Amino acid sequence: MYVSMTGFGTASEERPWGTASVALSSVNHRYKEISVRLPREISSFEAWFHRRLRGLFRRGKVTARVEITWSAAASALALNKEAMTAYYREISSMRDAMGAERDISLDALVNLPGVLDMSPRAAFGGDDAEDFMSGLLDRAAENLNDMRREEGAHLKEAVGLHLNETERLMKHVEDAWAGARDAAFETVAERLKNALASAGISPDESRFAQEAVIFADKWDISEEIARISSHVAKFREIGEEGEAEGRKLDFLAQEMNREANTINSKITSADIRWIMVEVRSAIERIREQVQNLE
Repeated sequence: MYVSMTGFGTASEERPWGTASVALSSVNHRYKEISVRLPREISSFEAWFHRRLRGLFRRGKVTARVEITWSAAASALALNKEAMTAYYREISSMRDAMGAERDISLDALVNLPGVLDMSPRAAFGGDDAEDFMSGLLDRAAENLNDMRREEGAHLKEAVGLHLNETERLMKHVEDAWAGARDAAFETVAERLKNALASAGISPDESRFAQEAVIFADKWDISEEIARISSHVAKFREIGEEGEAEGRKLDFLAQEMNREANTINSKITSADIRWIMVEVRSAIERIREQVQNLE
């Protein structure tokens, strides 16, 4: 299956305390990297978001942004009576101990830390907060994955065209090599005989043929041609599997390029060399595409 690492998805829901929205975006990355941006009031959920997101994605740089528009009721200040009463008792006790006569100002008590609380965090942090955010996150992730699968389908189509081009070009290489192989072998054998003759050496014919075959095997490209063909078939097979396998496809593209480089280093035929330039270009385009896959 082809699943792109690039996508975007959102989800939002309205509650009595306000409206929450989650936006997920992902881009290419060699590994898995998670970034979370939350409103200050729910910053304690950051670790929870990291755990959930790591379970939803296999690879890529994923950024989650959560925004909450608080309702008027949730944004109002709430008086913490318990904290205010505790402050009053402590201050009264100290005043009596010190023999002070000044009255305690309610205005001063209200400005003490913890007396006036912002209620949004309390309204949001109910028992169902995680279930609510989990559902919202799952919907945003599904929207993002729909986009990634759609983009993956386009990548699969592009890769398929490049694979077809690679096969077509390698068929030309195979045909050209079939005709050039015997001529190349005869050329090498003739050069060896001339070199030995100039040195005054008369080689044993059977030993000479054996050494010539061994030498020719070092520049024979039949195995490399077969391996590229096998890699192309495996490429298509992996692409039809149910799991996203971007790493495997990237590895196969590297192997195909390695085989192409080996062929290029072995051959002396100018015609085959020019074909291999196009083959390597097609393989490079394949690799560029699969590096976008999860």
